[in-house]
Amino acid sequence: MDRRSFMGLAGLYTALALLPGPSKAQGGQAPAQPDSGSGTRIVLSGDYGYEKKSIRDLDIGATIDARMASFTVANSRNSNPDATTGCDEGELAINRYPVVVENCPGVRFVGGRFDGKVPLTSDWQDTYCNSAALLVRNGTTGATIESVRVRRCWDAIRIGEGAGGFRLKGCWLSETRDDAMENDYLLGGIVEDCLFDECFSGISVDPAKNARDGTGQVVRIDGSLIHMHGYPAKGEVTHEAPIKATEKSPMLRITGSVFALATANMRGFRRLGRTWHKMIESRDNVLLWLPGESIPFDLPPPPSGFRVLTGASAREYWDKARLKWIAAHRDVARFSDEAM
Repeated sequence: MDRRSFMGLAGLYTALALLPGPSKAQGGQAPAQPDSGSGTRIVLSGDYGYEKKSIRDLDIGATIDARMASFTVANSRNSNPDATTGCDEGELAINRYPVVVENCPGVRFVGGRFDGKVPLTSDWQDTYCNSAALLVRNGTTGATIESVRVRRCWDAIRIGEGAGGFRLKGCWLSETRDDAMENDYLLGGIVEDCLFDECFSGISVDPAKNARDGTGQVVRIDGSLIHMHGYPAKGEVTHEAPIKATEKSPMLRITGSVFALATANMRGFRRLGRTWHKMIESRDNVLLWLPGESIPFDLPPPPSGFRVLTGASAREYWDKARLKWIAAHRDVARFSDEAM
């Protein structure tokens, strides 16, 4: 799509019917079914609070049922880190990695509610004490992570080294100060039917200074909603691109999904361009420009397969899409201050 077409579409489209989500049982995703007895089943229940739960060396195809479990994730020793008092200083309790799953090939992790205490109003660089609510790594290949609820964290779900072939399904991740999902080992996998809401960054596939090459891998994003939100970062309120991509990132298949950009001064225009460059499939997608300001001229236009909505039409579309997703996923855990 050239820029003239992009700007024209942005001005002409009005809110249309919401995209259909991936196929699921009528009324929402079906609750997790009991195991048939062919694999190990571990049940986590109760409030683990600040206790770290490490799960290792399960049989292939095991299930970790955390639907009745809750966890606290906290990365900062004080409630408002700044340039003089960083997040490693203070007396508050921390729990930077509440659940870690290692060497559990083919595991199915179902449910779990992670309530974050990560500061939301301090600057990103002062709040940067590395953390993830759920960390999957070290031989946990082919993992399915399903119906997990996380809010107010640093990273929500992190796919670590040796955890390729992952599948995120029906997860609700919100108010993430960094990545909703980090995949900086550049592994192949699927993000399906997920809601990433009010994120600084949606999905990270950025090896930073590490010598990794994911160009032979593919990440598929299907039927998912990714909504960005501005947080203080290096002196301004802004957010990153929905996908933090580099030239070494995996290739991307994006279908039936919605990307919502929230701040006119968003960082990551270059990353957004790399995202479009990495796409080998694009269809039935929507790009929402939520700010009241016009789309900046230097915002990279999306490829074919994206419709573009702006302003009030975009905000109305997002609100309806979000509520529709929540209503269809009643099996995902709620917090006490959230409507059922």
